[in-house]
Order: sequence, then structure tokens, then C-alpha cells
Amino acid sequence: MPDYDAIIIGGGPAGSAAAISLASRGARALVLEKKKMPQGKLCGEFITPECFPSLERLGVMDQMLAAGATKITQVSLIAANGKAVRAQLSNMSNDSPWAIGLSRARFDQMLFDRARNAGAECVEGIAVKNCLFDDGHPGGVEALSLVDGKRVTFKAPIIIDASGRNSRLMLGKSERNAGRRGSRLYALKAHLTGVDPAYESVELFFFPQGYGGLARVEDGLVNLCFIVDEQTLKAAGGNPSEVVDASLVNNRLARERLRGAQVVGKWHSAGPLTFGRKRLARNKIIAIGDASGMIDPFTGTGIQIALRSGEMAAEAIFEALSDGTPASTHERWPARSHRSHTGSLVDSILTCYSRLYDREFTSRMKTAGFLRVAAFSPTVASMFASVLTRAPGLTSLILRATRSGGKPATAPN
Repeated sequence: MPDYDAIIIGGGPAGSAAAISLASRGARALVLEKKKMPQGKLCGEFITPECFPSLERLGVMDQMLAAGATKITQVSLIAANGKAVRAQLSNMSNDSPWAIGLSRARFDQMLFDRARNAGAECVEGIAVKNCLFDDGHPGGVEALSLVDGKRVTFKAPIIIDASGRNSRLMLGKSERNAGRRGSRLYALKAHLTGVDPAYESVELFFFPQGYGGLARVEDGLVNLCFIVDEQTLKAAGGNPSEVVDASLVNNRLARERLRGAQVVGKWHSAGPLTFGRKRLARNKIIAIGDASGMIDPFTGTGIQIALRSGEMAAEAIFEALSDGTPASTHERWPARSHRSHTGSLVDSILTCYSRLYDREFTSRMKTAGFLRVAAFSPTVASMFASVLTRAPGLTSLILRATRSGGKPATAPN
């Protein structure tokens, strides 16, 4: 008998969401996280209103608000010349008139702890190396304990990959290059003091070398996260402060905002980056979160996609166990069917998961891809900014198109 019903590789928002959804309904779920929690991550740390329904279902919304999360009610898009277009979140979302800012270290830890409390076994310091197969179907994983260097094996018929954008299980070596050298994109992030963004606002700055944003998080800190082209990064020798001087400060308002900035803690960096949908499965291993694809950061919806894809994977598993009939959120493992975990079951899970994912994310990914062209072309970005300043209502419509069009929900108190 397998040790577990499902193994989830990665304890970030996607992995924890899947673990909570499975374990709370009776599944024996194992989460294998490579690093020690809590950990800072490269992220804009902007938790959009579209995240709130998931956070409520996962049982962590109240805890997030009590952890010092800051309230955000508007988004400001700022052209290089300093001209700003502001959009109220109340015009962009059906889920809440406001968002929150919260560090990933705190956000991820709360979700990880909730997964453990829901009944999932959550193990840190385990690096998954390979998937084990039984007659062509996943049967477990082989991993390395980073604590003592020992090889360990875990068995389960369902493997969910939430290990991030550079997943070893989803990408071949050639797929990790992320484009032609010299034209690739990189991201940097730090927490700052001495910075005062507009009240209750995320400020998104555009400049010739890329774009980046400022948003308040807990404990009086401000998140700075931005993307630049490879040439700018190389010219600055990879030094974050010099990269800022060569890129962000070319935006007039960003230059003013960052004049007295002091970095707290360390810089985080990532790249080269690729955006858009990748693949939802490989060798019958299910991909969620960034392992399945990344939406452009300027949409602010990366965390929401991570949470939802984790929930979707769990929903697909229960639907497949229920012989294709949508399963109730209150239904417990093994749902209405006692069918064994065969290859056909995994195929059914993947079919359901693909349908759910496409329905909610495909059009949003396409819209973000179109906007990416404007973001990284100074000429197009300038023209775009000019149009938006003349028709500010268009900003809300465009940003709304990068979000899910779910049923209206009541905002948290």
C-alpha cells in the first residue's frame, strides 16, 4: 500500500493550497519543501482581492489580516515622465474593494502551517530529485534529505509538482534558458525603509529598461520588486543598487520615491524569466503554480493563480474519484468511488484539471501577453500611457481583463 494518497513537491502557496484542500477532506497528503520555512521570496507581495475567496476557503484569511497586512485600495500606473493613471480596485474586482500587502515569508508560513494543521504531513529540508514510475505511471519520488544527506523514498500514486518556474520535473534542460541570450528578463526584490508610496496604493513604474512597483507590507516596510532586461543587469555587474540606478530612477516619480531608501535584509533575484502557460503535466505528474506557467507580474495576480491552481488540482482529484461528477467541497476521501489509483484515474484527473485551468486562466494569460508588448517597448508604452491618461476608465477595464470574472463576493470586514 502506498505511503500517501498524494505527494506535493513544494510548500509555497500552490503546494500548501493543494495540501489543505486534500488533507481537510481526508486524503493522506505529503508536502516536501526543499528549504526551511519561513523564507523570503522574490515577489511583489501584492495579495489581490481575487485571492480572498481562496484564502477564506483555505481557512487563513482572518490570520492574514491579523498578521499586520496593509490595506491597498488603488493601483497607480506611472509613465517614465512621472504622469500617473490611477485605478480604484473597487472598479477592477468583484471580490473586494481592497487588496492587502503582506510579505511572502509571513504569507507562505501561515499557509504551510495551515496545511500541517489540516492533516497534511509537511516536511522541510527535502529536495526531490526524481519521480519513481510503476509501469509508466507515477508511484512516488526519490529525494535527498538536506539535513543528513541521506536518500529517501516516498510512495504515492498522485504526484503534484509545485516546485516553481524551474521545475526539474516539468522542464527539460534546454527549456530553462528562457530565450535568446542578451534579450532575457530578470527580476529583483528588496524590502525598504525611508520610502513613502502613495496612501493605500500600489505604484507601478515604467521605464525604458522594464517596470517595477512599490507596495507597503507589514512592519512599516515597503516592497520594491522590478524587472529589467539582461543588458541592464550585465552592465551593472549584477549589483542591485547599480541596477536600480540604471533603470528605475529613469522614471521621474520612482527617482523621487527612492531618494532616501534603505534596504532591510537582503536582495532577492530571479531569472531568466518566461511568462505564459507552460504545461499542466509531464509524465502524468500534475503541475500547479509557477510550474504550470507564470502570468506577467504587472497583473498582480500570480499568487491568486498559485492558490487557485492548487485548489483546482485537488478538485480534479476528487472529481475523478467521483467518476467525473463534480464533487462537493464537503466530500471526503475517497469520495463516492473506491476505485483504485490506476493510470486511467490519473488521466481523468489531468483531463479535469486542464478543463478547470483553461476555463479560468487561458484568456487572462493571453491578455497579459498582449500588455507585455507595451510594457517592454518604450515607444508603445509611451503611446499607451498617453491614451490611458486621456481615458483613465480604460485602465480599470484593461486590468480587470487580467483577473478572473467570478461571481461577486462579499469583502472581508
